[in-house]
Amino acid sequence: MAGCIALLAGQARAADPLAPIEPAPILVTGKMQVAPPDVLGTATLPIRADRYAIEWARANQDASGVPALQQMIQPARGLDRAAQIAFVQAAVAQRIRWRSDATEWGRHDYWASARETLAHGAGDQEDRAVLKMQALRALGFPTRDLYLTIGKETIGGPPITVLLVRLNGRYLVLDDWSGPPIPAERRRDFVPMLSFAQGGSWIHGKRAGGRGVASAATAAGTSAVSR
Repeated sequence: MAGCIALLAGQARAADPLAPIEPAPILVTGKMQVAPPDVLGTATLPIRADRYAIEWARANQDASGVPALQQMIQPARGLDRAAQIAFVQAAVAQRIRWRSDATEWGRHDYWASARETLAHGAGDQEDRAVLKMQALRALGFPTRDLYLTIGKETIGGPPITVLLVRLNGRYLVLDDWSGPPIPAERRRDFVPMLSFAQGGSWIHGKRAGGRGVASAATAAGTSAVSR
C-alpha cells in the first residue's frame, strides 16, 4: 500500500527502501489491446507506469505450476466460474494473514509474487490481490479478464487495492476481506484510479462535457505526460 500512496502523491522510490519517494512520471500512451476496465462511471487512458514495472512483472509471474497454489484451488475445480471466484476470495483471506511490506520484506513497498506470498503465508493488500489473480488464472480464467486495481474510498482514507474480475460482461470486485465478491455497480464507494492487467495498464478518470476523458491523471492525483 505504501507504493500506491507514493504514486498517488507523485513520488518514487529512493535508494533506502524505507525512505520517502521522489517524483516519477506516468506516461499516457494512447495505445492498448486489452479491453480497458471502464467501471464505476470512469473512463480510462492507457499508460506506461514505469514506476511499477518491476513490481508488476513480479506480480504477473504465472504461478500455475506452484504446488501450494494447486493444492489451494483443488476444491474449486468442479465449481462454476462464479463459485470459483467466491472460493478464491475466501481461501486467500483464510490462508494469508495480513502483514505490511515493511514487516514482511523490510521494504517501503514490495509486490510479492503468488509463490512468495504462499511461502510466507502473509502479505498486504497487493500481495493478496495478486494471489487471487494467479489462483483464478490457474483455474483457467483468461488473463484479459483479471485486473489489479488501486483506488480509494469516497469516505477518505489511504488507497486500497482490489482485484477486478470480468465475468459474462460484468465486473466483480474482490476486496481485501473475507466477504463475497461484490458486483462493481454495488461498490459505488470505491473510486478506481490505476489498473494493471497482463498486456496493459490504465489510469482512470471522468469524461468531461462529452469531449472525451478529462484529465484522468489530474482526477487520480498523479502526473502524466502525453505521448
